[in-house]
Amino acid sequence: MKIVFRKKQADAEFRKGDEVEITSDEEGFRGSWYNAVIVEYRGNDKYLVEYSTSRKEDGVPLRAEAKAQHIRPCPPELSPVASFCLREVVDARYNDGWWIGVISRVLDGSKYAVYFSLPDEELEFDHLKLRIHQDWKNGKWIIASEENSRPLVMNSNRLLHKMDVNEKRFRVKFPKGTRVEVKSDEPGYEGSWYSAIIVDSLGNDKYLVEYLTLKTEDLGAFLREEAYASYIRPRPQHARCTRRYKLFENVDAWYNDGWWIGQVIKVLTTWKYAVYFQTTNEVMEFKHNDLRLHQEWINGKWIIPSK
Repeated sequence: MKIVFRKKQADAEFRKGDEVEITSDEEGFRGSWYNAVIVEYRGNDKYLVEYSTSRKEDGVPLRAEAKAQHIRPCPPELSPVASFCLREVVDARYNDGWWIGVISRVLDGSKYAVYFSLPDEELEFDHLKLRIHQDWKNGKWIIASEENSRPLVMNSNRLLHKMDVNEKRFRVKFPKGTRVEVKSDEPGYEGSWYSAIIVDSLGNDKYLVEYLTLKTEDLGAFLREEAYASYIRPRPQHARCTRRYKLFENVDAWYNDGWWIGQVIKVLTTWKYAVYFQTTNEVMEFKHNDLRLHQEWINGKWIIPSK
């Protein structure tokens, strides 16, 4: 009789039955984590997992293969907090998963507006739908300390803006905590806009802003910079488009953590487009959900420019 021994699984980080959370690199799901259970280890740092909240059409729990790099233990339950602070990083319960976001506004009635960089979106949540954000690093759960999470104020030339003193433009006062977009004038990034929050008014038409998608060089905190009012605008309203974009229509494309002004030069499929960027003389492909209607902030009003 031939005896067959199973391969040693000492290299398996998780065991059968372990409760875990799974993330994905799939577009539209980045930054989200879903509860699952380890079914078996398949070698080569891959596991078969069964999702706790996702089911197939016949009602059977969904099973899928996941790489070890996309798996982590379930974070420990922490003592509930009475309230979350502005610009605090949190996990929000949404579409059966936990999505990493930032508190962009503190609302009435234990509600919060949470900003998600993937995609660039803001949604409202009840307090009970949020949890303290923890990171799984080197086999340990880490909560960013107040010192480590404090953003660094930068005065670099990368996004430090100059104001044309001869320019006569409508000015808007931005209160602290206002969600805005800030334009870059760095070579190669001209015409791109980045989501931010007003931290403080510095006078002389200058503000201290904290970006919601850009981080310091050590990635330890969200980037803070001084910006002139001429480079700041409110967040565009009703920019998402439910219809198909038309040929040669001006759009904003979500790319490299910001919105870039471009033009649709080819409709590839029903919900996919080729977009041309004049500032870089490049053509790139985008899905419908990564585009929005292009609008200009002129004299305190949003205007959709003609072609």
